Order: sequence, then C-alpha cells, then structure tokens
Amino acid sequence: MAETRLFKGITDEERDKMYTCAGARELKFKAGEYIFRQGDTPESIYLILEGSVMLVKDFASGKRSVLYSVGAKDVFGEMFVFSSETQYWYDAVASEPVRLMEIPRRFFYGFCTNACKKHQDIVKNMLEIQSDKNFIMVKKLYLLSGKTLRERIAMWVLDNAGGRDRFSSSMKREELADYLGTTRPSLSRELMNMQDEGIILVDRSDIRILDREALEDMSE
Repeated sequence: MAETRLFKGITDEERDKMYTCAGARELKFKAGEYIFRQGDTPESIYLILEGSVMLVKDFASGKRSVLYSVGAKDVFGEMFVFSSETQYWYDAVASEPVRLMEIPRRFFYGFCTNACKKHQDIVKNMLEIQSDKNFIMVKKLYLLSGKTLRERIAMWVLDNAGGRDRFSSSMKREELADYLGTTRPSLSRELMNMQDEGIILVDRSDIRILDREALEDMSE
C-alpha cells in the first residue's frame, strides 16, 4: 500500500516498520457492519486496504444522513483522533466487504525508535489528508445550502462532473438520497423530472449533462 497518500514517499520496508512500531492490526468487516459507532472513543485511524466505507449520521427516528464515502487506499477517523472530541458523533459502516489497517493514534503523537526515518513524512501526509477532508465537509455544507432537492441535485451534478459532460456516480441510489437529505423515491422522481425536461440524462449510475446552463442557474 505504499502508493496510498498516507504512505506517499515511504518505501514498503519503511511502511512495514511503521506498522510494527505503531502496533497496527488488520481488520475485516462484512457489508453493513459498523467499524465504529456514535459515542465510541476515538483511538485509531483506519486505512482501507479493500472495499469502501460510509461515514453516516444515524438518528433515533431511523433516518440516516451520509456525510461522505471513502474507498480503497483512503483513511478515515482522523478527524476525531486529532481533535479534542472524546466521542465519535457519526458512524462508520462498511458499504461492502472491507479490509482495513487499524493504526493507533499514539503513533501520530510520537516518533518511533525502530529506524522509522520517514515518520515525519507520514505525519505531513496525514495533515494533507485531513485538510482535504475538511474541504469535503465544506462542499457538503454548500450542497445542503440548496433550498430545494432540485437545487441540491444540480449542485451535486456540477461538482461531480467538473468540466465534463458526463460522469459515473460511485453511490447507490439510496446512499445518494441519504447524502442529499431526501428519500429514494423523491430523488428518483426529481431525477426523472429533470430528465424529462432535457436537463440531464440518467442511466443507472451514469449521468450526462444536457443543459449545463440550467443546472448553473439552479445552483446560484
């Protein structure tokens, strides 16, 4: 996993030494299983070796809000490990069978003695990752500023498409509904309405922009 952002500039040998120094361990979870729950104490950072994980906020009513998803070679849990919070306020749940490397938080607060010369680099890499995650949350706040579901869909489509006219979403329809703060039937209905109006074209997970100007008008 030396090609991951966390181990950028670090060789396989150096990485393995770091795992030993940190007391890291490999974990496996089935689809739907929780890696950690709201209220648990943050003790580790998690590196995804295989699969994907959703960071979600579950409510007593049964409603779920998807904050964002992370996939292979990415990390999660760092937001709480580096903050003064003593409890998670969201859940981490496996979207599919997932294999993780759990790295205790103490590794990032001290330097190893077993020839881990690149320890400072990994801390720098983690700070870069954390900054990018903060940016993701800022974009989520912007998206939720949309007053209507149509506005939020337009913002989401434009953000994911960038300068392209089409893209493929990694989220399932129900996950996307949770992310946009709505229900799956409402999301499907609005997507079809926008398609009927010639604004977008939806083919399962593939979305094509037909009228970018209309989407931009909705996002203002």
